[in-house]
Amino acid sequence: MGKRILLVEDDKYIALALKIRLQAEGFQVAVVNDKAAAFREAGQQPPDIALIDFNLPDGTGFEVMGGFTSNVRTASVMNIIMTASKQPGLRSEAMMAGAIDYFEKPFKSADLIACIATLSQRPALGGMAS
Repeated sequence: MGKRILLVEDDKYIALALKIRLQAEGFQVAVVNDKAAAFREAGQQPPDIALIDFNLPDGTGFEVMGGFTSNVRTASVMNIIMTASKQPGLRSEAMMAGAIDYFEKPFKSADLIACIATLSQRPALGGMAS
């Protein structure tokens, strides 16, 4: 069974397109649209990788990463930030906050898939056995 990905994205069209693309690559994908739902979902079934939109209706992707990091069940989740923001220095902030990678929208889904495929080869991912 494929690695588990939690997609935290408030744009339903982006979320659907990414979910379809990731499932086609063999990944298990859960989709939520805000910070609170991300914490609930990850608490029930910790993902291996979290794709997190930076701007969420109830917070930021950094807050999601911080919540995952501070919880023993989700501390090993590998976080990737996605954003449409052109804010200078945001990439550096994301990486310093613990993101494994950073994608500025629009991005090529093939690049994201390649990143996830590389990460999914790492041993001892997340809190879920594969």
